[in-house]
Amino acid sequence: MDLAQVVAPPYDVITADDQRRYYRQDPRNVVRLIAGEVRASDHPGDNKYSRAAGFFAEWLRTGVLKSEPSPCLYTYRQTFTVPGSEEVRSRTGLLCVVELEPLGTSVLGHERTHARPKADRLSLTQAVEANLSPVFALYEDPSGAVRNVLHATAERTPRFTITTEGGEGHTVWCVRGTEEFQALATALQPSTLFIADGHHRYETALNFRNRQRLAHPQAPPDAAFNFVLMLLVATDDPGLMILPTHRLLRGLNGFDARALIERLRGRATVREMHDRRSLLAAMEAEVAGHRIGFASAAGLWTLDLPRVAETDSPESALDVVALHREVFERELGLHEGILDSELHLSYSRNPGYLMDQVDRRQAQAAFLLRPPRISDVLAVARAGEVMPQKSTYFYPKPLSGVVFNPLSPAIRIHTV
Repeated sequence: MDLAQVVAPPYDVITADDQRRYYRQDPRNVVRLIAGEVRASDHPGDNKYSRAAGFFAEWLRTGVLKSEPSPCLYTYRQTFTVPGSEEVRSRTGLLCVVELEPLGTSVLGHERTHARPKADRLSLTQAVEANLSPVFALYEDPSGAVRNVLHATAERTPRFTITTEGGEGHTVWCVRGTEEFQALATALQPSTLFIADGHHRYETALNFRNRQRLAHPQAPPDAAFNFVLMLLVATDDPGLMILPTHRLLRGLNGFDARALIERLRGRATVREMHDRRSLLAAMEAEVAGHRIGFASAAGLWTLDLPRVAETDSPESALDVVALHREVFERELGLHEGILDSELHLSYSRNPGYLMDQVDRRQAQAAFLLRPPRISDVLAVARAGEVMPQKSTYFYPKPLSGVVFNPLSPAIRIHTV
């Protein structure tokens, strides 16, 4: 089996075109589990969730998926080219299961979540009874103890290596043995975990756990549903990077780009850009306050908003928060409750695509953002604050299909 043909990125970055391509690629591609097709004939007994459960059970039965014969963790290294450059980086993490606990204690999030994707993921988890994609989280490793174990593991023969169509390398090594398990557990125990990507998946895992506890009150603490599959990466890993996630506006009654610009002039520095290149170059520049790129059929601009001086809230330092507060909420009336419906905003990290949509009159406007820093994300999480949804795009995404975590109440998790 060519493993590159059966893996895919997480469900929330798979477009309709991607879905069709992964379906054609291989009948065993993980897209059939994580982002199955919706059919006009769907009904409660036959839908994308029931079909995913059927595929998962069949693949286990026929040996497409294999269970480990003994407890195992995985070192997972991703090698990639930084977008827009020729620089090659690598990022090394630990694939493992982590005991679930409510957010806000030793597991911290930084983004708001929406109800629809959480309901979708919960329906899928209930049908398949497995974590199909890892939650991506960051940990602190000041002593370097975790790094030492992972790098020592990576000196061995890998379990497998996958090179995707885009050229990303994904190499996985097994970590076995009580001594290495104990070293990792001891090093990770004092660390707070910061969710980088997968807030919906983590909250879904909590919801599923709570339902399972009600359904199986006699299940022991080490029952599999009390844990969630995670990829843990150190906060100081040199391969960590965040790409900006831009916003595309559609279907807002009464939207007038030039009127918006004029209203903003009273509290923002507005500069008109002559072409896309100058706008994108301006978004790379260092400025003292917030900078937002704005593209509409009426023209291209940068909007510079001052930072809120009277607050020490970490989220107030973020461009995305300024955009949502000063433009979406204050000027356009798009409050969080409205945004939760996902009727007016869509998201992309490709500014060219967004501006093409505007030029073709398939969208009203595009709002371009600079990425937050890793330190910004950690500060927001530590303060118990949250950013708007899709504020961070940690790059690259861990693959779905590398490791699954079955959640049957009969399965026990080996703990140390």
